[in-house]
Amino acid sequence: MAATPAAAEVQALLRFLTKDARLPLQDAMSKINPLRKQNLSTPEQIAKADPADLKSIFTGEKTDYVKQVVNAAKRVSNPKKRSAAQPSSSSISKRFKPESVVVDEEGLLALPKSDLTVDELENVTIETNRAPLFLAFTIAVLAYTQPDQPLSSRWSMAQAVVSTGAQSKAKYLGLTSGPTAEEDGWAMGQPKVKIMGREVAVMRRHVVKSDDDNISPISAFWGLDLEALRRSNGPLVAGKNDKNQDGPPIHKPNAPRNYLLKSMVEVQYNSEGGDSAPNSKTESKKQKPAEITRRKEEAAAKMLKAIDIVCQSWADSLTRDELDSKAQSWYIRVRPDVDHGQAGWGQRGQVKLRDILQLKKG
Repeated sequence: MAATPAAAEVQALLRFLTKDARLPLQDAMSKINPLRKQNLSTPEQIAKADPADLKSIFTGEKTDYVKQVVNAAKRVSNPKKRSAAQPSSSSISKRFKPESVVVDEEGLLALPKSDLTVDELENVTIETNRAPLFLAFTIAVLAYTQPDQPLSSRWSMAQAVVSTGAQSKAKYLGLTSGPTAEEDGWAMGQPKVKIMGREVAVMRRHVVKSDDDNISPISAFWGLDLEALRRSNGPLVAGKNDKNQDGPPIHKPNAPRNYLLKSMVEVQYNSEGGDSAPNSKTESKKQKPAEITRRKEEAAAKMLKAIDIVCQSWADSLTRDELDSKAQSWYIRVRPDVDHGQAGWGQRGQVKLRDILQLKKG
C-alpha cells in the first residue's frame, strides 16, 4: 500500500529538515505542520519564502534555524549546488539517520488474514512446534496489550520474548551451559516491557507517524538481541546494530514474521480417517514450492485468527496486564504435547483450533 500524496509530502519535508537542514528530529517534527500551513512544503518553496514568515515559524528556538534552513533549501533546490555539496555514499552510511515509519513499510509486516468463520476454524488442526505457537500467541496479544506500538516494534519485541524464553529453556534442558545473556547482566540498565509474563529488554527508537494532515512522534521500542550483544562484547551505547546505526543489536521485525509463516501446516485427513501433514516428504514432491508456501501461510493465518478471536472476546473486560497473563496460560493449555527433556526440543505436534476457540469468554 503506497503512502498518500499528503503523507509522502510530510515524509519528504521531514527528510529535508533532518538530513539537509540538519535540524534535530524533535525540532524538525514540531515545524512540519506550521510549514505546511504556510504552503512551505518543499525546499523550492522554502528557498523563495518571505524571511518574516520563516521567523514566525521558528520563533522561540534557542538556535537560529532560519538561516540554516534557507541555506539548505537553496542548496537542495539548486542542481549545481546540490551536486557539488552531495556527500559521498560512505559518509552517508556513517551518519545517523532518523527513522520514520512509512505506511507501506509497516504494511509489509502485516499479519496474514483468513476468511474462515468460527465454525469452519473449529474443524482445523495445525501441526507445529511450541516456539512458533508461542510466537503466534505473543504477536496476537500484543495487538491488544501494546496497541500504540507500530507493528515492526511488536514483531521485534515478540521475537525478544521468544528468544529469551528459548535460551532459558535450552539451559534448563542441558543443551547449553553457563548463564544466559540476561543472567550475565547484558540487560542491565535497559528499559523493560512485560510480555507473556516475562520482562524483556528493549531500546527506545525514534519513530514518526504521519497521516494526511499531521505528523506525530511515537514512543516505541525495539526488542534487544542480548545474545548478539554479548557475542559482540560491545557496550550498549556504542557500536553498530544490525541496521548499521549507532546502538546495540536488535531483533529485526521481518525475521519472526518469516519464521512464523513457514512453521505451521494444516493437517489433512485422508479417506481412511488417518491424517497427514502437507509438508511431509511425500506431499512435498507433489507440490510446487509456491503452493507449499501458500498453504503454510494459510495455516498460520487460521491459527492467528483463532487466537485473535479469543483475545478480542476478553479485551473489554480485562486490563492489559490481565490479558497478557491470560494469554500465557492459554498457550500452556493448548501447546502441543512433546517428549520430555531434550527429545522434545523442536518436536512437532498437533493443535486443534477448537481447543483454542473454547477459551473465548463465555
